[in-house]
Amino acid sequence: MRSLASTLFYGALALTSASLSLGVAAEVVDSSTQGFTIEFKQVINASPADVYDGLTDNVGQWWLDDHTWFGNGKNMQLDARAGGCFCEILGSSQTQHLQVAMVIPNQFVRLLGGLGPLQGEGVSGVMEWRVNKLEETSTELTVFYRVGGYTPNDLSQ
Repeated sequence: MRSLASTLFYGALALTSASLSLGVAAEVVDSSTQGFTIEFKQVINASPADVYDGLTDNVGQWWLDDHTWFGNGKNMQLDARAGGCFCEILGSSQTQHLQVAMVIPNQFVRLLGGLGPLQGEGVSGVMEWRVNKLEETSTELTVFYRVGGYTPNDLSQ
């Protein structure tokens, strides 16, 4: 789970050419056999618009290959509008990783669904990317992901 948070953060970092001011640390907020919540916060030396653009534009430039079904992060794309798809497309092979539920440009994105192997578990989740301005060129990015539902597998791990 920490690697997902790192993927999102380093993607924003790479696309904004921002500099790191704190270490990335994803925290398991809570967990049970039927679900979990993770969250991390990171200060990025870039404007909220740059951080937001880094998260939403050209996802394929920063998404890690090993977090894909088809082996190449460049196949990832995000249609940042309500009902839009956070999808991976390789020719006629396609998967929807998450669906966009809410967008407030330069501030907030809410996505719904189960990432990766969670997609086949009978669980769902809500992921939020919160972009908060601290100063003109200092932004706090919070990534929050809560997953729950029925699965015969233990999600507390």
